[in-house]
Amino acid sequence: MKHQKSTNRTGVLVAVAALGTVGVATAAWAVFGSTVIAGASGGAETVTAITVSGQQLSSPLLPNEASHVQLTIANPNANVRAQVTSITPGAVAIGGVAQADVDTCKAFVVTTQGQLPGLPTLEKNGSTDLTIVDGVKLGNAPMKCQGMTWTTYWDVTFQAVR
Repeated sequence: MKHQKSTNRTGVLVAVAALGTVGVATAAWAVFGSTVIAGASGGAETVTAITVSGQQLSSPLLPNEASHVQLTIANPNANVRAQVTSITPGAVAIGGVAQADVDTCKAFVVTTQGQLPGLPTLEKNGSTDLTIVDGVKLGNAPMKCQGMTWTTYWDVTFQAVR
């Protein structure tokens, strides 16, 4: 019987010794662990503004006539596409009449978005022609406005997209 007691004690001592070894190994891992810091660099894309040129498709106009306006929009960027987000009429410059009549005659040149087709997304280095239906209208102008010339400006806004 003594011998059996001794075997039980030996088994318990071996188990305790094994647990102690595992505990030491875990403690050693925790002590020798480390934290690694990684840097991540980035930056903003470089984008050039789109270019826009335009022309009035019917000219000259009589009072109460309208003309379509054609805009040629080009994306000079090789790295991004250009999504047109809005087109709105801007300023109107008047010429061909006496300076005293400019403000009066300018009031009869009406620019409007008219009917816009869907706004395009230009491919990289791409371009497109966009027609604004009835974009310019000459109202019922008085005789002193005959021979008047004008330039209409159009604000085209875009967003760079992938």
